[in-house]
Amino acid sequence: MDKMQGRYKNRSGLAAFAAALLIGLLLLAGVFGGAKTVQAATSKGIYLSKTSIAMTPATTKRLKLNGATAKKVKWSSSNEKVAAVSASGTVTARKKGSAKITAKYKKKRYTCAVKVSYGTVTQEDGIRYKDISGSFGRTGRWFKRNISGGNYYFTNTEGSAVYFKVSGSKYVNIEFVSQVTVAVPYFAYSVDGGSMKRQMISDGRISVGDTKTHYVRLLIDSISEYEDRWGAESGVGIKTVRPVTGSGAVAAVKPLNAVIAFYGDSITQGVRTMSYELSPSGTSATHSYAWYCARQLDLIPYFAGYGGSGIAQPGCFNNCINAINSYSLYRRADNYDADVIVIEHGTNDVYTFGDVFVNGYKQVIEQLHKKHPKAYIMAMIPFTQLHADEIRSAAAGYKWCTVVETGSWRLAYMDGLHPNAKGSKTAGKYLAKKVASKRKVSLH
Repeated sequence: MDKMQGRYKNRSGLAAFAAALLIGLLLLAGVFGGAKTVQAATSKGIYLSKTSIAMTPATTKRLKLNGATAKKVKWSSSNEKVAAVSASGTVTARKKGSAKITAKYKKKRYTCAVKVSYGTVTQEDGIRYKDISGSFGRTGRWFKRNISGGNYYFTNTEGSAVYFKVSGSKYVNIEFVSQVTVAVPYFAYSVDGGSMKRQMISDGRISVGDTKTHYVRLLIDSISEYEDRWGAESGVGIKTVRPVTGSGAVAAVKPLNAVIAFYGDSITQGVRTMSYELSPSGTSATHSYAWYCARQLDLIPYFAGYGGSGIAQPGCFNNCINAINSYSLYRRADNYDADVIVIEHGTNDVYTFGDVFVNGYKQVIEQLHKKHPKAYIMAMIPFTQLHADEIRSAAAGYKWCTVVETGSWRLAYMDGLHPNAKGSKTAGKYLAKKVASKRKVSLH
């Protein structure tokens, strides 16, 4: 009996010691952790809705200090460049990094750790985006150019695109810089993979609808065919992309989809798809056969279409081989990855025939294959059927190249030469089917 009582006393003593130790640890946590910083519920039931959150740039999340009078809570961020917080507790992620959000209430502080990292998302149009650093991502023929003392991304080619997402602002201001002498260019944009809207670069404000997170895809849609793109590098640059509200955030994204490249003339450029006018108002890259083809395949179009150009003819830029190798007279073209390459040339080569044209076309095919050895090359017969036999001859013998016959296509034209928007959509549909059959990809 005495032994059992002894065991019982020992156990009781251990329990009492454990309880005392636990109380001591809790008291020490209050001393060394700072009595003014509270992470969990207090005796009065005041606590943050979240003590840690993960976010991607240009997104928002709402924090709430439960049990507190909302108007008396003061919010702050340890690093507003990474994550800012509004007076009501809405956290806006700005760029990759870490920050601590603090809610101060009645001399006590409640904290939430915020980690901003990169992610991916797929939009309605099938384009998959990845977060990257900066205010916008790019595809197409962009290069840095100094204008009025600033060094900006600049392009002399329709279809060159930028991508970003915005949060906390219904509007975004795009500040364009241009070097043109003939007419004001147009741009086009879509929000969250929706339909494209066009407006002149003189009006750079775009609407995204509300203050939620939205993805924007923006293209330089038309530059006058009469601008000197080769020697003078006429074109459009982007100086800034900014939300209209100070609490908003803009972050860069980059498409992860494969690229389909188009080397062609005014038909690839989108001339006269909108109207008979040979001006930016009548031209639209987003109404060209190239755009419609890429859209059906969920591919990113790379445009190198220049009015009047050909295998030999220079047109408003230069001939095809120079378009492959150079952005202008002064700049070499950057390398990029392409899954498919389409050649739409021959219509303007009215003074070049026979072996001269065939050899020139072969030079183009071989140069494209050298730069893009994994890409499949599609040699389109011009809609006029000019040089059809010579193109078939030039493409023969290359296992990674196929001829796209267009003689049976029934297209609607604006002037008998340039397809209008309806005709371009039809041509894009036919071409997409041909590409899909060769690359074994599905249509959107």
